Amino acid sequence: MKKLIFASALLFSAATFSAFTSKNTSNEMSVEVSKKPNGEICFKIKNDTGASVTLHTGSGTAPMPNGSLKEFCIAEGKKLSLADKGQPGKMLVKVSGDLAGKKINLSSLM
Repeated sequence: MKKLIFASALLFSAATFSAFTSKNTSNEMSVEVSKKPNGEICFKIKNDTGASVTLHTGSGTAPMPNGSLKEFCIAEGKKLSLADKGQPGKMLVKVSGDLAGKKINLSSLM
């Protein structure tokens, strides 16, 4: 009787597990989040200026070596600017929903 109960429980758990697993028909899976639930807008900046710069995100600084690509997630309405000795300098862009999921060249903002 114990073996029957154990076998039934094992069979039931295997059936339940297979019902909740997804079948991926391709070898690749990609998820892109452009707006987080907390209201932050996510976008990417590529430094194509030929020089290393530091950006100020409103909550800290982010070094951007030449040729680098970084994703930023910043609250809507905040400003992304060049950093001047750790402080915000020239404003590059005010974050809005239309930036969500985009890749922007830094040279176009300067």
